[in-house]
Amino acid sequence: MIQEYPVTKMIVQLAADNLLPSILFRTSRRQCDVDIVKLARTRSALLPDAQQKALEADVSALIDKYQLERDVILGHVQYEALIQTGCGAHHAGQLLAWRLLLEELMTRSALRLMIATGTVAAGVDFPARSVIITAHSKRGNEGFNTLSASEFQQMSGRAGRRGKDVVGFCLVAPGTFSDARVIHEVSRQPPEPLRSAYFAAPSTILNLLKFRNVDDLQFTVERSLASFLDRKAAHHMRAESVEMESELFSETTTKLVGEAKKKAEKRVRRKLREAEEIEGRQAVTLRKMLEGLGRLGYVDEGKLTEKGAWSAALCTNLVLELGEAISSFLFADLTLEEVVGLVASIAGDPHRTYLSIKTNPIKSEYFKKIGECITRVRGAFETPPNSDIKVLPEAALTVMTWIDAESWIAFSGLLRLGGVAEGDAARLIMQTAEHLGQMARLRETHPDLAALCIEGRKRLLKPPLSEAVVAD
Repeated sequence: MIQEYPVTKMIVQLAADNLLPSILFRTSRRQCDVDIVKLARTRSALLPDAQQKALEADVSALIDKYQLERDVILGHVQYEALIQTGCGAHHAGQLLAWRLLLEELMTRSALRLMIATGTVAAGVDFPARSVIITAHSKRGNEGFNTLSASEFQQMSGRAGRRGKDVVGFCLVAPGTFSDARVIHEVSRQPPEPLRSAYFAAPSTILNLLKFRNVDDLQFTVERSLASFLDRKAAHHMRAESVEMESELFSETTTKLVGEAKKKAEKRVRRKLREAEEIEGRQAVTLRKMLEGLGRLGYVDEGKLTEKGAWSAALCTNLVLELGEAISSFLFADLTLEEVVGLVASIAGDPHRTYLSIKTNPIKSEYFKKIGECITRVRGAFETPPNSDIKVLPEAALTVMTWIDAESWIAFSGLLRLGGVAEGDAARLIMQTAEHLGQMARLRETHPDLAALCIEGRKRLLKPPLSEAVVAD
């Protein structure tokens, strides 16, 4: 087994070969953070005092430019390592303000090394003179998968700065999970074909039904990219079936008889049936969604009901779960904190870690009731639109703790104690605030609830999560 090539040697070698600034891609957040700690503890990775002071000045200027919370940046656990080494860890577990700071520093060539997860390559634009790929696979929902051609191109495409470098360098670092042969093969593959992300989601259907009828929805679905790609796939399958059938009865080949012929004919019929199903699956999905909305009482005979009309104002992926909670009077007579906490409990990501170091102030019966709303929604559809939604009491506790926190510094201390990534907590809070903002639109039908949601959102969006990021 080849041992992992240490980041402390990487930066020395990159500097010696004039390949800085560089982006080092890792497969996990933890690896990014561990690398920063290792660099800060290595004398050869430290910057001269003059460069450290210059970097401090750059950071201070960016704090002023983007009106960032100075205490949050200077109090970040990796701030000292950033100044001492000129290296930063960029991943979704970091606070947005910190990631913005690193991106700006990298764009200005003020950083020597950005250590980031591979997903960063597709989300932001900060090129470097060189990039280092340390794995030929990445973790997905179903384990590790080999990098796709597009993922590789996103990462390698960061190499080379326009106007500064004549050429960019993409390097492969040896390691247990870094097979250069696999990466070389991936690099020679064309990008994957374009796919449609269209989905006839309940929120989309409810919003469109405010202004259109079911015929209009069907027209929209038929002309979507998803339907176009399905028709194209069905056309190819029909062509394959014709070819299979022609071979079956070709005089140049041995004619099949008996059971073998029946099996061959059955394969042809199956191929034609699959083509028909693929060609019409977008229309079928729309029909099933409308049927599910009908079972829940949002749509009747192709039109919005009273419940569907006010729910259509909730432009969120949780429209049905929140709609069921509201229509069942779950939020009635609850405090502001309880309403915010319950919304947060279904806004979080089940695979993330949230706070559980304190007693949860929300009664378990409330979590049970909102869980019943989720179950009711799932039961109305053959394929539930939000099958990954779960009730997360820890998410509720995390958001309620932030409401009462004096500052992000104090809150982040609790997060570290509970093993919660700052970025995950910030994402949860922002998601909760977004859902509350949608619920606040129900001023006419649910004025008391809307007022609570307005106040709850205001209390969540306090610095640094309320920062206005405006360039000069």
